[in-house]
Amino acid sequence: MYPGALVLELMEAAEAEIDSAVHEAYAEGYKAAMLQYAPELAALRIRESALREELKRERLKNKFFWPVSGASFAVGFLIHGLIVR
Repeated sequence: MYPGALVLELMEAAEAEIDSAVHEAYAEGYKAAMLQYAPELAALRIRESALREELKRERLKNKFFWPVSGASFAVGFLIHGLIVR
């Protein structure tokens, strides 16, 4: 039989080693995944920047649409009010 203190010491050492091994395995897996998906990630970042630029252009196009259409509606509403009287 082993004394209780020795068993606890061995269990704590095993727990520390398991914890260290898990962290190392996670880090290695993370590095491998980053290397595997790096080309795809770069392509997605390029696509993202292209879509952001396209969105900026579309917003600039539509920047004048709503004020002009709102003003046109207001003028039409006023003209209608003057004619109907």
